[in-house]
Amino acid sequence: MAHSELSNDLIIDTIESLAKLLDEFYVFPETAVKIRVDLFEKLSEGEYSQAVNGHALSEVITYQMQKISNDLHLNLYFSQEVLPLKSNDNWSSEYKELRLKLNNYGFEKVERLPGNIGYLVLNEFAPPELAGETAANAMSFVGDTSGLIIDLRNNSGGTSFMVAFISSYLLDNSSPVHLNDLYWRSYNVTQSFWSLPFVPGKRFGGNKPICILTSNITCSAAEEFAYSLQSLDRAQIIGEKTKGGANPGGIHRINDHFQAFIPNGRAINPITKDNWEGRGVIPDLEVASEEAYDIAYKTLLNKVLENYLNHPYQGEELLIAEIKNKLTLL
Repeated sequence: MAHSELSNDLIIDTIESLAKLLDEFYVFPETAVKIRVDLFEKLSEGEYSQAVNGHALSEVITYQMQKISNDLHLNLYFSQEVLPLKSNDNWSSEYKELRLKLNNYGFEKVERLPGNIGYLVLNEFAPPELAGETAANAMSFVGDTSGLIIDLRNNSGGTSFMVAFISSYLLDNSSPVHLNDLYWRSYNVTQSFWSLPFVPGKRFGGNKPICILTSNITCSAAEEFAYSLQSLDRAQIIGEKTKGGANPGGIHRINDHFQAFIPNGRAINPITKDNWEGRGVIPDLEVASEEAYDIAYKTLLNKVLENYLNHPYQGEELLIAEIKNKLTLL
């Protein structure tokens, strides 16, 4: 397909097929109707004929769908090459596993900072069946730290199963905690996610302070993690308002050159009875993302120092001195 070629027949087929897919799969049927009406109105008015190529058309339609739905997961994509009739699931699975492995399953960094503060940089919530051992090792490493920074500033999502897995390390094992629900339109069922009564390795526990760092890139499952722990009053969110994508779904082939991501589920927090779609997770302390680390580190050092001074234990003098020394340098 030539870069500038965009026939009227292809435009019509794309609009009609997209409208049918929305009616069948989109998690909010009433909104799907509104989008369909808008698509056909603009088609009849000739608005789409102004698109110079497929990329321009996909951008225009995506903007219109998101404006009506306020759903950032709802997207139309254009491919210059002919899209395969059916994806090669085996190849896709092998590629995904290799990509995750080469990126250490999203675990970019884990370390102990002066003052016994743990620091975890997590860029993806990978499936536990692939990343469970790496996750357990990372969480065990910070298990004995006195405070924890979890950096999600470059995390654009993943799976709710890993969200629940990692969250379990940050809570006590006395009883499971209800973290999140996902309602799926296609099956008309609600899937619940709870913390686990047992995790391999060492728990950080449910009492020590946690700061989660966010940016306007933080999205989807990363937002679920931050939103759930914030709702449980388990973590302080520091950074920027997140992107605002709460509705999971899948890719649907429309024709040879267009495909759409259509959410067919929605998140429902058991405490707020709501989610972060279109709004993002609002930080407890809203600052520029590049400032979030320093502020979180200083915040945790002060909290840990206050705890040790109020509840002194023999042998902690060296740690108290280390914290005081670090605070003078910040």
